[in-house]
Formats: sequence, structure tokens, C-alpha cells
Amino acid sequence: MLIVIATGFVTSEYRRGLIRVTLAATPQRGTVLVAKALVIGAVAFLVGAMTAATALPIGQHVMAGNGNYLFPSNTATVIRVIVGTGLLLALAAVGAVALAAIVRRAAAAVSLGIVVFAMPMLLGPGVLGPSLSGGAASWLYRASPAAGLSVFDTLPRTTLIDYPFTLANGYYPLAPWAGLAVLAAWAAGALALAAYRWRRRDA
Repeated sequence: MLIVIATGFVTSEYRRGLIRVTLAATPQRGTVLVAKALVIGAVAFLVGAMTAATALPIGQHVMAGNGNYLFPSNTATVIRVIVGTGLLLALAAVGAVALAAIVRRAAAAVSLGIVVFAMPMLLGPGVLGPSLSGGAASWLYRASPAAGLSVFDTLPRTTLIDYPFTLANGYYPLAPWAGLAVLAAWAAGALALAAYRWRRRDA
């Protein structure tokens, strides 16, 4: 849903021919693109952070009520997950806006957004992951936009026990903020390419 809304933020103007009006009012195409990315990114961040802040205590209460053991998380970890959720959605939305600016067509932009930003996040353990080898899944969560999911890593690690801290056991291969930085690099790369393409062709 987020990708559809984000791409529509650009493609709807192309579909109705309003992009010419927008660029006539603000000839600096890079400024227009960045403004669109900031708006959709801010909205996605607020929605993500508010949703996480609401879902975390509810989820913990339900799981504890069903007899599941939950590792204790300190305040800093909880804040990181909430803020990280907002940033995860914001960066994915910015990337989707950039892809929409590149391809211009709604169906193509949505499809490309799903392939680039959503599909890698669905290929981890517990979703479609059994079809991937451990090495392939680890690589996916290090180099693709799925690395941003590392921000949800809350399980404790210690050298005092011999335990495989692997993706299959719920441990992400990158540190939380490092994984989010990988996602940010993908979004920034897409935005840079979109700005380049916008300057090189007509509206």
C-alpha cells in the first residue's frame, strides 16, 4: 500500500498532465523531486513510528498472555525500534517516489517498487526464506534494501554461550543502524538517478 501511494504521488501528475504545471511553477526539477520525497517520507515516518509505538505494547501483552517468553528490552531499544520503523517506511517511500519519477507510469513504478524494496524483505526466514540457502539469505540482508529490517533486531547476543546467532534464529547479519544505512543508500541512489533523468528529458 505504501509503495502504491508513494508512486502515485508522482505518476498521477504524469497521468493527468499536471507535471508540466508543477515544473512551470518551479523550474528547478531537483527541488520538485526532493520536495515530493520529503513530503511522502515525512508522512511515512509518522505513520510507521505511530504504528510501531501502538503495536509494540499490544504485541508484547498478547505474547506474554499466551505464555511466550520475551527477552527484556531497555528503553533505548524500544525507542530505536519505533524510530527505526518510521525511518524504514520513510526510506522505502522515498525510493518508491524516485522509481516513479524514473519510469513515470503507475503500473511499472509499483511493480518496480515491489521488486526493489518489498520483495527482498519477503525473502527472509519465516516468509519465503526456506527456499534460500543460509548464505544467500545472509547476503540479501546485507546488500539489499532488506538490510533495513536489521533495525528490528532486539535479541541479546553474548560470547558466553556457543549459539549460532544466524538469520534463521532471528539474528540479523548487520547492526541495526548499519542495516538502515544500506536501505538509505538504495533510496539515495534511486533519488540521484531520478534527478539525473529528470534533468535529461522533457516532462
